[in-house]
Amino acid sequence: MRGGSFYRIEEKASLIHPRAWDLQRRVPFAIALAWLPLLVLAAFHGGIADLRALLVDYRVYTRVFIAIPMLLFAQVTMETRFRDMAQHFLDANIVRIDELSRYRHIMQKTRRLRDARLPDILIIIGVYAQVAYVLESGRLQFAAWAVDANGLTPAGYYSLLVTQALFIALLLIAAWKWTIWVYVLQRTSRLRLQLDATNGDLTAGLGFLSELPRAFLPLVFALSAVMAANFRSQVLTGQTTLDALTWPAVVFAALTLLVFFLPLGVFTPALVREKRVSTRRYGAMQHLVSLRFRDKWTNQPNEQVARLLDGPDVSSLADLSAAFTNIERMRAFPFRRSTVIAFLLALALPMIPVLTTQIPLKEVLKQLLEAVH
Repeated sequence: MRGGSFYRIEEKASLIHPRAWDLQRRVPFAIALAWLPLLVLAAFHGGIADLRALLVDYRVYTRVFIAIPMLLFAQVTMETRFRDMAQHFLDANIVRIDELSRYRHIMQKTRRLRDARLPDILIIIGVYAQVAYVLESGRLQFAAWAVDANGLTPAGYYSLLVTQALFIALLLIAAWKWTIWVYVLQRTSRLRLQLDATNGDLTAGLGFLSELPRAFLPLVFALSAVMAANFRSQVLTGQTTLDALTWPAVVFAALTLLVFFLPLGVFTPALVREKRVSTRRYGAMQHLVSLRFRDKWTNQPNEQVARLLDGPDVSSLADLSAAFTNIERMRAFPFRRSTVIAFLLALALPMIPVLTTQIPLKEVLKQLLEAVH
């Protein structure tokens, strides 16, 4: 995460330091940059009317006070989990000794991608392409503080060129870091990894990967909040209905889960192979041990039971059976239900204000509680 032109600019501006993300400094600065000039421009151009219209526009609040801070916080969660992931492959000896040089090469290539200038240029192009789209689409026509009889007001231009641009830039930076993360997963999955199908995490030692998507929860919450604010505005202004928004919301949720969970599937071939090989090997081993146990103990007189219980044979047979059970239960995809639930909550909670446009908040909360129980 700590690389690229935007990071270096913040570093030179003393907004960020090499060993700290300095959110206590960066978040207030970003909010002030995105919000305070809007107030001044709205007040000077349109007086009290424009200022009042801006102060009650929750779409602006959502971007400035929720989405932008969440996207900055996402940089911290992504770096922490990505770093832990890269280190865990080494600490748990999942990367074999003879594959260490290839693993180091992957990390070196990752750093070069992180520091490349071309993605930053494409991000700037993407930011202002989106700004041009918003300007052309006329989506600001329902913001009284942003548009007047002559077109965009100074506050409207500032909102597009700075506030919206800052939000989109942070979003695209996060998208680029996601791309690098997928690259690391894909390249690492091609190594000869040291997996063990008997591992209690039921994914041959790769269970830690199931927690990785949590790195993107602040990003998902930010996106859902911005989308929900736009949905609510469209319903209240009569541009659409709550029923018409059902499918877009469902598709958005499905795509979000696919984007952040599907990359883990690059390890599925290795997991399937490990389960197949281990089932055969441990199955044969368990059968041989069971035969020896039967030959040794089933013909013994009853008075030998106490010696059996005090010996290691029963424990060894039970341990081997437990290991084989883990192999049978092993999954071919690093998956954890709690992570999916966390994503669904991050997607659903910002949508509550949309539902309250037609359904009382009390009823919405009641239905949510019933769904949980």
